[in-house]
Order: sequence, then structure tokens, then C-alpha cells
Amino acid sequence: TFKQDKVKNNLIRLGGFSEDTVNAIMEPVIGMEEPFHYRNKAQFPVGKDVEGNLITGFYAGRTHAIIPNTDCALGVVENKEILELILQFAREYGISSYDETTGRGLLRHVLIRTGFVTGDIMVCLVINGKKLPAQEEFLKRISTIKNIKSVSLSSNEKNTNVIMGDQVTTIWGESCITDYIGGIQFRISPLSFYQVNPVQTEKLYGKALEYAGLTGTETVWDLYCGIGTISLFLARSAKAVY
Repeated sequence: TFKQDKVKNNLIRLGGFSEDTVNAIMEPVIGMEEPFHYRNKAQFPVGKDVEGNLITGFYAGRTHAIIPNTDCALGVVENKEILELILQFAREYGISSYDETTGRGLLRHVLIRTGFVTGDIMVCLVINGKKLPAQEEFLKRISTIKNIKSVSLSSNEKNTNVIMGDQVTTIWGESCITDYIGGIQFRISPLSFYQVNPVQTEKLYGKALEYAGLTGTETVWDLYCGIGTISLFLARSAKAVY
């Protein structure tokens, strides 16, 4: 309702349409039936609290101060178990968190991706270095979590707000995980762009396909296509897709 009102008001205030016109042409927003635990990707910064304890969570508004959290209601429930295992491991082996002020410390971020159809889980540690201390022990622990299919390291030694480094090294399992949108299979790497809400993505693409009214003779252009999810979704009903 909030989003629908916001769009409606923008069309009136900024677009110059009358309220009667907007009411006549605007269709209702298609919301989620269960708007929790829907994100298939989560990126958690790692840092310290005021007492120096290792934490992970989310940045406070307009700052890089981390609010501790391992149990986000938007992410999949497995994130909590994975994050707490990583924190426990790092505390035991004295692995430090990255400090943006000094540029020192090893562990910067934890990236977790989940295939909603397959259940496949990927864990990528973003580090300020090339190696993870006690790596074999870490892999021994993380691999016990159900459905873990890929564990990797992303080396980012730059003083930057960009989360991922340019190079990703798989240290256990596969380099990608698999997921499906509308029956189409996708292989997803740590650096892939992939829609974060798979339930609504399928609804969105289905609606786009309905509005496009493709007959099988058209050429479709998909600009800024990322991993190509909508390209392949539309390709089944078009002559060609660029």
C-alpha cells in the first residue's frame, strides 16, 4: 500500500497527471504473500563492537558503524548458523576484522547466496589478504552445514567501499551454485548479478512477458542484462534476444 501510494503521488506531483487519470490507469502493486526470508543474497560486514568483540551485522544509517546482527528477517534462516560458525572460528583462531581507518585486519565481509529452488548455499569470505589462517579447519566446520555447495575467498586489499575483490578463489566445492527461474537453470558465481527476490522475480518477469504480448516473431533487446535472467525468460517466446 505504501509503495502504491508513493508511485501514485509521484505520477500526480511530478508527472502532472490528474488523480482521476492515475486512478483509472494504475493497477495495484503485486506484493509478496509472505514478505520475510525472501532474499537469496546477503552481505554482512565484519567488525568490532565498543568492547572489541568480533561482530557481523549491518551498517547503521549513513555510517560504517556496525549494528550486530546474525538473524535478519529478510535473509534465509541458514544465514544465522553460518555467521555464528564463522564468528566462533575467527575468535578461536585470532582472526581480526578489517579496520577501514588503518587498513589493517583480515576479515572484511561475508557473502552468502542461496538457491531457492535447489537449496544450494554459497559462502564467500572477503579478506584483506590472500590466505585464510587455519583454512582446513574452517572448511572442516563449514562443510558440515547442510546444503553448502561452494566456499570461496575474495581478496580485496584496496582501501575502498567496494565489497568484493576482483579475484575469487574456490577453496571447497563448486565455483557456482545452481538455481531456477521459471524452469530455466542458472549457474551463479559470487560475482554474478542475480535477482535477490526469486519469488517476486518470477512474478515480475511473467507480468513483463504478459505485457509484451510476444508472438514468436519479435526481436527483444535486454539492456543492462546482468546474468541474463530476463533475456532467457523472454527468449522462449521471441524470435531472438540481444
